[in-house]
Order: sequence, then C-alpha cells, then structure tokens
Amino acid sequence: MRGKIIAFDNDSSTGAIIGDDGARYDFVRLDWQAAAAPARGTAVEFAPDGPRALRIGSVRYDPREADTALAIYILYLASLFTGVTGLIGVIMAYINRSGAPEWVQTHYRFQIRTFWIGCLYGLISLVTAIVLVGFVFALFAYVWWIVRCAKGLKFQGRGEPYPAPASWAW
Repeated sequence: MRGKIIAFDNDSSTGAIIGDDGARYDFVRLDWQAAAAPARGTAVEFAPDGPRALRIGSVRYDPREADTALAIYILYLASLFTGVTGLIGVIMAYINRSGAPEWVQTHYRFQIRTFWIGCLYGLISLVTAIVLVGFVFALFAYVWWIVRCAKGLKFQGRGEPYPAPASWAW
C-alpha cells in the first residue's frame, strides 16, 4: 500500500502514516527500510498489519514518466555552449508541468526556478563585470548551473521527486 508520513518523532523513533485508503498507520523506526531518515510528507510504500505499518520504504516512481524533464536537464546543460536551448527547456517545463505526475512536477518547478535564478545570476555577473568581480561571479553561476542540473538528473534517474525544488542553492 502507498501513503504519506504525517508525523515522525526522532526522540521516540515512532511515526504515523496516512494510507491511500484514508486510514492511519503507526510505525517504529525499526520498520523503516529506506536509506534516508523518515520525514513528514515523504511518500512511502508499506505493508499494513492492522493499525501498524511494516516494511516501510520510499516510493519509487518510473523514471520514464519524467522523460521530458530529462530532456530539459540535457537542454539546460547544452545551453552552456549554445545559449538558446535553455530558453527552449524552460518553455517545455512550463508547458508540461500541469499534466505531469506530482513527483515530476517537482522537477519542472526546480527547472523553472533554475532558469530564472540563472538569468538573475547572469545579469548580476554582466553588471558587475565592469569591476572585474563579475567574472568570478559568472564562474560561480556556471558551476551552480551544472551542479543543479546534475542533482536533478540524479533524482530523476532514480525515479524520485526533487526534494527541495524551491531552493536557491544546489
């Protein structure tokens, strides 16, 4: 069965899940089988046993559902050499975000923010290039863009939602 973690207390190592059936299931940390620690809002798969959840793990999605998001990450990386492919990528993200599964929507949101924040960093680099500090900032923006795309590709390839799509950092 699938559901979402609605609460987890690190001190007592206990938590609760709301199942897709609307029922509440309690669990203990020993039943958690994923690498990352349990956190509120995490989508999970589990085996219900009365009011308890057993064998709990993070939900894995089919990475093929995010083929368009994959193409956008590739377009973004290509834009470092061509420029225009980033614009094509952000248009694709805007067009595809509403009809996508929820986990893919996190990638589209991340990609849209990457584009606009990257434009802001590029503008700041251009304006400050007069005092030479802009060249250092441009190098930072270049690396920032690559790292964001690489992290997005990693999560997309695993079939996982992007964990912090609203972040300004990597």
